[in-house]
Amino acid sequence: MSNDSKHNPNRRRAIGLIGGGMVLATTGLAGCSSTYPEAAVRAWIAPVEQTDVRRFMLAHALLAPNPHNRQPWLADLRRNDEITLVCDKDRLLPETDPFGRQILIGCGAFIELAVIAAAELGYRVRVDTFPQGEPAANELPGGAVVAKLFLTADASLARDPLFAQIRLRRTNKNAYDNARRLPDALWPQLASSAGAFGLLTGEVSDSDRIERIRLLTRASFATEMTTPRTWLESANLLRIGPAEIEKHRDGISVMGAVPRLMTSFGMFDRFEVPTPGSTGYSQVMERWMPFETGSGYFWIASKGNSRRSQVESGRAYVRAHLQATANGVEMHPLSQALQEFAEVRAQYDALYPLIKLDPAQTTIQMLARVGYAKVAAPPTPRRDLAQMVTA
Repeated sequence: MSNDSKHNPNRRRAIGLIGGGMVLATTGLAGCSSTYPEAAVRAWIAPVEQTDVRRFMLAHALLAPNPHNRQPWLADLRRNDEITLVCDKDRLLPETDPFGRQILIGCGAFIELAVIAAAELGYRVRVDTFPQGEPAANELPGGAVVAKLFLTADASLARDPLFAQIRLRRTNKNAYDNARRLPDALWPQLASSAGAFGLLTGEVSDSDRIERIRLLTRASFATEMTTPRTWLESANLLRIGPAEIEKHRDGISVMGAVPRLMTSFGMFDRFEVPTPGSTGYSQVMERWMPFETGSGYFWIASKGNSRRSQVESGRAYVRAHLQATANGVEMHPLSQALQEFAEVRAQYDALYPLIKLDPAQTTIQMLARVGYAKVAAPPTPRRDLAQMVTA
């Protein structure tokens, strides 16, 4: 905090109010406004015109959900009929995702969208995951070859019905309708995606466990917000206003008029960590409350916690999300209680008995709230394909 704000209580209060509202930072709450610069969301709305099937695949794959919108993908196209996917070492989250598990889940979602898009053009894809070996469990996977994708033309290949949902899928972070239940038949449809990858899946739809999971995720969120190193990791990814959003096209986008105004006058310190009892902290928790709405939770787990299972969890999750989209249902990952940094260990341990899984045997890879949103969500910014490709 600057000396000016220390000696000017009104200015400090303003910073606190705005800083609290900017909690949307750490969770990707784009809040406030849905209007992003056209160039930043062009990938979602412009027709894809690619003569190379691989670029067609990648133009869809880059719309994959991923943590903090880091878009940690590098695609090497220098070998014909192949795509080599590398995890970008400059787009990791070492504080909130210290082993890169969530980053690899995002890479898995990228792979699955590429495979779905290839089928649309009549190409079968063989995915060779970690052809150079899996990264060690306790090291970040930056620079690792996550997968090689080998393409073969196959006129008999059926198109994937989920292709039509790729550009419609959104991660909706607004409030959901608590009174509206999901159709009983939908849960098995969501689960079918995980079964294809040998993963475990299930739902939490009873009111008692829903409430207990809400309390756990809230506590995890509060810890992430008030732990300086995890807050600052997200603060560094804040993109406030159209100029920053268009420049970076990643991270946590904020278009609200008040944060933009305060930033322009130097009255918002994005690096000020919320402290319990402060106005900023109260605003932080208020911004969380829409996340405690919905019809229940969908989860994906693996036996053990191999790097391959993390990638496959991403593939399974994005298929489940596309299936939800096809049914007019929203999904929003809540990863706070699944993170591996030390301060959230208590919540991590408490989640397993609620899901009825043994942490010695299984790993919960994804937890997402599911339901019917009260307000539509905009597409999130994406970098240009050219920034991700080596040809």
